[in-house]
Amino acid sequence: MIVRYFDKDDLDLFKEMCRAFYSGGATAREYDEALTKKTFERVMDHHENLWGVILIDNDVQMPIGYALISSYWCNEDGGDVIILDELYINPINRNKGYATTFLSWLESEFSDKAVAITLQVLTTNEVARKLYSKIGFLSEGFEQMIKELRPYNNNTK
Repeated sequence: MIVRYFDKDDLDLFKEMCRAFYSGGATAREYDEALTKKTFERVMDHHENLWGVILIDNDVQMPIGYALISSYWCNEDGGDVIILDELYINPINRNKGYATTFLSWLESEFSDKAVAITLQVLTTNEVARKLYSKIGFLSEGFEQMIKELRPYNNNTK
């Protein structure tokens, strides 16, 4: 598998895969094309702590997924923490080791820049939870809470 950072021509591909991600049960929110475009633009502006990558099958040289990666400083951990914000693998390419390969790449890519990797997974997404546990991710027992400063609106522009 090839992992490459977004390039300027990836917007339509990212929107297509993002739409599939949001309709596939990995998140409680609905797909929002305007927010997807805003995220893509932010990545392309080389925001200091936001990266987007496309995952490509080596054999057929076709995109099979994407990931959004971010970071923050954590006092508790004593350094930068990488956040795997979104990881999408096309359903026909699942169970082939791509997610595990990507997570290994992520660990290697950021091993000298961060002290930990964190991610969120819906408690109902047993397949993802098992995968993440199998490769060393642990539940810290926290419940995520959110207070939106601007209410989520699926029609945000």
